[in-house]
Amino acid sequence: MRNKLLTTALLVILPLTVTACTLQDLPVVGKYFGKTTTAPVPVTLNVWGLWENPDAFKVIADKYHEAHPNVTITYDDRTVVKSSSYHDTVFGRIAQDDVADIVLVHDSWVPTLKSSLSTEPATLMDAATYQSTFYPVASDSALLDGKIYAVPMYYDGLVLVYNKKHFDAINQATAPTAWEEFRRLALLLTVKSDSGALIRSGAAIGTSNNIDFFSDILGLMMAQAKITIPQDLDSKPAQDALAFYTIFNTQDKIWDSTFPEAATAFAQERVSMIFVPSWDLLDIIKARPDLQIGVAPVPQVDAQNPITWGSFWMYSVPAKSKNQAVAWDFINYLSQADQQKLLFSTASQTRTYGAPYARVDLKDDSSLSAVNVYLKPLLDSAPYAKSGILAGRSGNDLYVNALKDAVAAVTVASNDRKTPADALKAAKAKMLGGQ
Repeated sequence: MRNKLLTTALLVILPLTVTACTLQDLPVVGKYFGKTTTAPVPVTLNVWGLWENPDAFKVIADKYHEAHPNVTITYDDRTVVKSSSYHDTVFGRIAQDDVADIVLVHDSWVPTLKSSLSTEPATLMDAATYQSTFYPVASDSALLDGKIYAVPMYYDGLVLVYNKKHFDAINQATAPTAWEEFRRLALLLTVKSDSGALIRSGAAIGTSNNIDFFSDILGLMMAQAKITIPQDLDSKPAQDALAFYTIFNTQDKIWDSTFPEAATAFAQERVSMIFVPSWDLLDIIKARPDLQIGVAPVPQVDAQNPITWGSFWMYSVPAKSKNQAVAWDFINYLSQADQQKLLFSTASQTRTYGAPYARVDLKDDSSLSAVNVYLKPLLDSAPYAKSGILAGRSGNDLYVNALKDAVAAVTVASNDRKTPADALKAAKAKMLGGQ
């Protein structure tokens, strides 16, 4: 009997040893040793998005679904909504139970929304990895107290766009790198009639009503002057920045409110230099594919300590989401290099280029070679970018409109014209009063 028991035990144990199985894996008897099988719980992730073609996003979502059949992703494209309305919707619903599982937010919103957002699990990405993966401006915006509150899906910001033909006419081979050089070129490029009427502007700068990204330009200047908004808005450096910005209208008279919006004027070859993000440049390329366009980093105050201006959107997970773990896993999946390249290539099938990569390691990716003339200056200057509440088209209307009023008060052609000091004092009061 003892030999029979030993033989039986060996027959059970030996297959386990050879195949590296456990008792739970055994057929029939395995169920008595605790093995259970549970089907994955079905999950539907609702994503609020902007700007991206839903078909391009669907390519990534379908690929994720193949690896996670229990996860269904619905993309709620809110592009038709004005950025200010979307801002109000997000801020009004982010803490409600019916909010989406994944919400696209502007980088400048994250610090304010922080208490209503969940954080990415360190098992997916820790703070050190985040800092090495994305540009510093992303960490400035969304890596708070060592925790990740949002992940950038792309990078964008201001670049200087110029008409090469106009540059050739004055024997200018390169773009200006300093603000004073920019001003000198703007004056040289300006064409006026005998009566002094403006025929062609050297640069779209100095007003606020017909420059879509006027607040970004001023945000850049104030970031270069190390000004915190709105706290330092009435400081001497801020006054100097506003005075320099408006001098192109008030003194140099190379741009005024009678001209079309800056990008439209550039496409019409009525202005030689403008400041726009890469996504706005796409519209110019589409309207004028024949135009000889140059793209360069923005001018600097201090070449040894450059500062550029970033403005981009990030994916976040509301604390009220019931699917936080899966939502963060999908965001992490989206941010991986393979998915970023797939999204870029898919978007590039319908436009000149997709959204510029958020990942630092993709800055020199071969997929950019055909469009480097447009994107390389942007990505080369991304490591020095700052961002903030003055970003245009971000829904931060309280701050942008207060600054718009300040520019208008300094440039108005009447006895009501204000000094930069008075205009900024009023702007600061409006910003702080509306918080």
